[in-house]
Amino acid sequence: MKKILERAFPVSLVFGTVAAICCAFTMAKPVFILVALSAGFVGFILGCLHIIAVQRYEIKQAPTGLLITSLFLNSVPLIYMMVIVMQAKR
Repeated sequence: MKKILERAFPVSLVFGTVAAICCAFTMAKPVFILVALSAGFVGFILGCLHIIAVQRYEIKQAPTGLLITSLFLNSVPLIYMMVIVMQAKR
């Protein structure tokens, strides 16, 4: 279990990157937003699991800058959807 949790953070960064890239491709095909939201959700959960694992299992913590970057990348699809909805209201 501990080895799986040690790898949660790098996988979270990968999911965040995939989510951000899929948001860029949403203009070409709207179905990419579903992939982006899914990847962002899984990446966010993995990032949170890493933070919990650091406290519980004393795993080495990733640098704070990378943690914030990971959580931001995983939030990009949600922020994108908020912008789209706010523009549609006008």
